[in-house]
Amino acid sequence: MTLRPRFPSVRALTGAALLFAGMIAAPLTPARAADCPDAEALHAAGVTLTRNSPKMAQAYRYENGTLTSYRVDDPELGRPPKRERYDHPLAVSLQEMDGRSFALIYDDDPTRLDQLPQLGNWRTPVSLKVDGETKDRGTISYAYRGTGSVQIGACRYDVWQVVERIAMGKLRTAFLKEFSPKAGLVLRVTKLDPETGKAQSQVAFDRIETRQK
Repeated sequence: MTLRPRFPSVRALTGAALLFAGMIAAPLTPARAADCPDAEALHAAGVTLTRNSPKMAQAYRYENGTLTSYRVDDPELGRPPKRERYDHPLAVSLQEMDGRSFALIYDDDPTRLDQLPQLGNWRTPVSLKVDGETKDRGTISYAYRGTGSVQIGACRYDVWQVVERIAMGKLRTAFLKEFSPKAGLVLRVTKLDPETGKAQSQVAFDRIETRQK
C-alpha cells in the first residue's frame, strides 16, 4: 500500500466542514428524492450521505484515484471534522482529525476484498501508524456473511454483509459493514461486541444523493 498523501491544511478541513454542515441542513427537495447514485458518481462530483438525528453528513468521492470521505457532525456534539481514505471501500487506510493522523498499513492488498463472496474470509497483518510513527501491529480480518439490503430514503441497495475484526495488542473490535457494490460504498455500520457478536450501536443514514457541483 502506498502512503502517504499530502495532508490537507487545517483551513481546508475547516472549509470542508462548513460545506458539509450546509448539506446537513439542506432539505430534501422532490426533484432530488429519486436520486439514487451509483459508484460512477464517486468518480465525478461525489456522493453525500446524511443522517437527521443526531445530525451528520459524510461526503465521498475519488481524489487522485483513492476513495476519500469528509465527515462533519452536529457542532453541539463537539466532534472535529474527519477525513478518511480507503484502500477499498471496506478498508480504511487513513484518518485525519483534529490535527492528527492515524494510518493502517495492510501487509496484503485490500483490493482482494472484491472477491470476498468467493473467498469467504480474508485476513492480513496490519500496522498502526499515529502521526507517521508505528505504534502497534496486529491483524484485521473480513468475513462474508451473505447478502441483504439497505434502504436510505427512497433508495434501496443490495449489500454484502461483512464482519470486520481487528486484533491489535489489547484492542479488539468488531463491526458489521454493509457494502453496496452498486453504490461503491459501505452504507451502514453496526458496532458489535467482539466477544458475543451482539449489536452495540449503529451508524445509518436517512438520505443519499449525488453532490451538486
